[in-house]
Amino acid sequence: MTFSKPNASFITRLIVVATGTTLVLVAAGCGGGSSLSTSPQTIGGLNTITTLSSTIDTKNGDTNPYAIAIAPAASATFTADGVSGHIQPNDVVVGNFSNSAGTMGAGTTIEDVTSGKPVNVFTDSGGLSGPSAFAFNTTNGYLWSSNLGLGTPSSSGGVQIVTPAGVQAATLTDPSVQYGWGQVYNGDYGGKACFFAANASTGQIVRITVNPGTNGGATTYTYDILCGTIGSTLNGFGGTAVGPIGLAHGTDDTLYIANGYNNTIFAIPNSTTVPASTTLSNVILVYTDTSATYLDQPAGLAINPFNNDLIIANQKRNTIVELNPATKGIVGVKTVDPAVVNTTTGANSALFGIAVANDGIGNLKVYFTDGNNNSVKVLSK
Repeated sequence: MTFSKPNASFITRLIVVATGTTLVLVAAGCGGGSSLSTSPQTIGGLNTITTLSSTIDTKNGDTNPYAIAIAPAASATFTADGVSGHIQPNDVVVGNFSNSAGTMGAGTTIEDVTSGKPVNVFTDSGGLSGPSAFAFNTTNGYLWSSNLGLGTPSSSGGVQIVTPAGVQAATLTDPSVQYGWGQVYNGDYGGKACFFAANASTGQIVRITVNPGTNGGATTYTYDILCGTIGSTLNGFGGTAVGPIGLAHGTDDTLYIANGYNNTIFAIPNSTTVPASTTLSNVILVYTDTSATYLDQPAGLAINPFNNDLIIANQKRNTIVELNPATKGIVGVKTVDPAVVNTTTGANSALFGIAVANDGIGNLKVYFTDGNNNSVKVLSK
């Protein structure tokens, strides 16, 4: 199944006015309304919510799960070793954003939750607290953790690269990847390994290119900023950062961005090869919801493997929404936590991370972190 490249027939170009470092949307439209589906290959056909596991770390009590990712399938370079606390192919892995006292951004633990309970994979001791987004290198199973920081002791965050055995292989602290708020891998598109990260401080997106060392040399990393500020604040909803969070990469190399700062979905076509830019020349507006009818501070973002729709988690509504980026139509809306969110304090906001999968018999499964009860849940048929 191919993923069509965005084009002028269904994506409105971003029209903005720059005021200092803030971008204000001047003209945009939600587009195609809604065409709700009840197919089990869309969220409209999924009616069962199951708790997969608690996420509270059993050693230090870390809480508040944000980051979530599904490990890649087994391959010649990533195989199961059967060791508890090691990431196995197809495992569900989450990160705790807060510590046991509930301090936002001070969590340090990564958990494997596939066994029905949280099993610690990694605990950071280097000051890069607040894991907020995960992405797996599908070749070797290495987990990239984008950390916001802001914990105690205070840090600016960065990216940690952790092996399936829970060993820290590298730490990236380039300023462009600090205050990390979102992350995704390009799946070795065009034979080039790239990760994309969202910076909550600058509101920018950075491409991290992996340059394997030759003749035994060390791996190096190249950092390219792909766009100017698309809206962000480090002191927003509930006292934490708000801005570009959810990132998803299409099979045609389009990078999608969910921006909770102004209820928008952006796209960067040809994301692996597009030249670096600190302007908005690379950015296209896919969808905006000025009335917050469907998008209400979107955070988690994933791509439906059956139809290439975007599946979005809302922080202020505790809803998951499916959006067709081609028609701009809403395909489905599901409330997955009944708590009413306090839109000032952030109390009762359950959702952040999201991951999707094919259940193997033709149905969609949507995994999401629920911060209201420190758990990972799955929405299924």
